Amino acid sequence: MHITRGRIFVTPRTASFPLSHSKPSPGNQERIYQAVKARIVNCEMLPGETVYEDRISREFGTSRTPVREALLKLRNDNLVSIIPRKGTFVTHITVQDVYEIYQIRQLIEPGVAVMVRDDVDAARLQEFAAVLERKTAYTELPSEWFTLDRQFHTYLVECTRNRTLQELYEGIMNHQQRISILASRLPHRIENTVIEHRNIVEALQRRDARQIERAVKSHIMAAWEASLRIEQLVR
Repeated sequence: MHITRGRIFVTPRTASFPLSHSKPSPGNQERIYQAVKARIVNCEMLPGETVYEDRISREFGTSRTPVREALLKLRNDNLVSIIPRKGTFVTHITVQDVYEIYQIRQLIEPGVAVMVRDDVDAARLQEFAAVLERKTAYTELPSEWFTLDRQFHTYLVECTRNRTLQELYEGIMNHQQRISILASRLPHRIENTVIEHRNIVEALQRRDARQIERAVKSHIMAAWEASLRIEQLVR
């Protein structure tokens, strides 16, 4: 996959796995799980694509057993759906999914940002924001942009030192990253995201609770509205 300003190009449309002759090793299930999850979350495998067990087993040099176990974990994450006698598919993203994800983010993130305002390293957030802004100027948006965008938000949650919240948020952001990548083709969405991040950083630097809450809510609402315009949404 590569992303050119305003457009996403993905080939092929079915999940592709380079062949490998590596020997089986302990932990193949987890290795396969992490690899396939990353491809789904980064939209290297798009919603609705078929996931082929045989291709994955050849790539990792394993039997199908660890592949099936990994796919069951991905089903529990709601990243794939397994349909008997039909196959395994990357899950679609529905309008309801978008609504629920952004509703949860609106409930969590403004309060978190206000709560950690005295503990957060604003300089670190500023660094995230600056790197994102520089990479926005590229003709082809690098995939790491979305990883950095995710880290920007995850860092605030990490500052709470609440492990339960961090685990919950990690699951949400797996789906959020898919949405963000698909929404990146919308006109001006990336540029607007950079501005919204800058507003959050400035509010945190001032330690102003009201301004922080306003900036975070505004960013989430803008992303929410943009996400509802994604063509691939199941309505």
